[in-house]
Amino acid sequence: MKENIVEHLKQIVDAANVLTDIEDIYVYSYEHFFRKQQYPKLNLVLRVSSNEQAQKILELAKKEGFTVIRRGSGKAEVFGSARSSIVLLDDVVPPKLEILSEAEERERIAEYMREIYRAGHGTFRNFALALKTLFMKMPASTCLECTTCSGYCTVTPSFNGVETWSSKGRALLIRGFSSGELQPSRKLTDVLYTCSLCGLCFAECFEDTQVRKAILDARRRLAEKGLAPDLFTMTAKNILETGDVGGTSSPRRLAWMKNLPVRPLKKADVLYWVGCVVATRTPNTAKAVVNVLGNANVDFTLLGEKEGCCGYVLLASGLWKEAKDVAAHVVERVKEAGARVLVTSCAGCYYTFSKLYPEVLNVEMPVEVVHTSQFAHNLIKNGQLELKGLNVKVTYHDPCSLGRHSKVFDEPRNVLKAVPNLQLVETPLNRRRARCCGAGGGLWSFNYPVSVNSAHIRLANDVVPLGVDTLTTACPTCQVNLRHASVKKSLGIKIYDIMEIIAKSLLKSEKATL
Repeated sequence: MKENIVEHLKQIVDAANVLTDIEDIYVYSYEHFFRKQQYPKLNLVLRVSSNEQAQKILELAKKEGFTVIRRGSGKAEVFGSARSSIVLLDDVVPPKLEILSEAEERERIAEYMREIYRAGHGTFRNFALALKTLFMKMPASTCLECTTCSGYCTVTPSFNGVETWSSKGRALLIRGFSSGELQPSRKLTDVLYTCSLCGLCFAECFEDTQVRKAILDARRRLAEKGLAPDLFTMTAKNILETGDVGGTSSPRRLAWMKNLPVRPLKKADVLYWVGCVVATRTPNTAKAVVNVLGNANVDFTLLGEKEGCCGYVLLASGLWKEAKDVAAHVVERVKEAGARVLVTSCAGCYYTFSKLYPEVLNVEMPVEVVHTSQFAHNLIKNGQLELKGLNVKVTYHDPCSLGRHSKVFDEPRNVLKAVPNLQLVETPLNRRRARCCGAGGGLWSFNYPVSVNSAHIRLANDVVPLGVDTLTTACPTCQVNLRHASVKKSLGIKIYDIMEIIAKSLLKSEKATL
């Protein structure tokens, strides 16, 4: 297409919405996962946001003689010869979680996925092949009845709804990467790493597509080619050298332990695994856990400077070999501690130890792994904690790693409900349908603005309308990101870890507030 025409189009829809990269063209050439490419070879794609913009483009096409196809309709407006340039107009509104519905075909799709697993494609390493197989078949008639296919994605709003940056876009890029139709590139890498791995892909249509697992595997293959972003190779270096994702020194990481009311023992049945993020970014959470354990007369131990990192960010970024090395060190240190139960207040650590270690690395933890919300729930149930009241209205944010990925939904809520006078108000989207805060999967480090914008959407759309001034969660990464969004956007929402709520309830009087 002539350069002057492209420049004119950029004036109409803004340069960021004129898509010419091979990755964009590849994604937009498909409308359905289960069909062949729908459109002829496109020259470019225009992401339009109004009928006025679309009309200006049609007028320009008539004047300059190029073909325009309106996405979804398949209708072509031909103003040139059969060999003229082809422009695809994308004015499709991305799906929103607010319109989630129960698809009748969901169980059929789940059964289809089980068949893929039974066929031997269920491992992470072979999942790209399973996903490719899925694309080539039709699991549900509803898919073929849909005019346009656009999976919901946590980060797409930060890219004006451009399909390439959606869950569908990533899945198609993986398809092209796996088949050899697309070569590794900076654009492909950026798109695959600009993802929180939240697992809400296509939630409005059907579940169990496991797109996040395919993204994990694609990241692994990119990393094996030396194409992982430099940020994550530096993170791996920090973890292997210092045991901390940010390279934080031991004295600073252990600073939260000063003046603790309860001292950990050298040996105990309970090992409290603090985690990198909690120790350095949300130390009040660690202090709260110690206070709760002390109040319940639970003997516990810590690994201290030997704790290191669980390796979640390595797994999430595709550096699985390095993650395997880290896991081996973790298992060795935990064994040496001699504990029976490992308790952690980090949802990412919990998910890594209980799910990713055995499923991805084939590594089993030598102890029972429990999240602090589960441990506190048992303490309350056994009468080991005497909770006083808190006059506060709160809502709970389900972390993806703890909730959707690990199926821990009830214990955090039961703990909050046990606090006298505390009013728990649920967000419209909660539990397995909870909107992601945008911090997971390494996204907070890789693309901070997109991550915080996602957190702002979570707060503004789901929390502010509830009329609460306090949000509690069970993940330090969620806590940090939501807190940043609340401050940056002046929303006035206070963010606490669930263990901070419990610790305050133990110390406060019946009429106290946070």
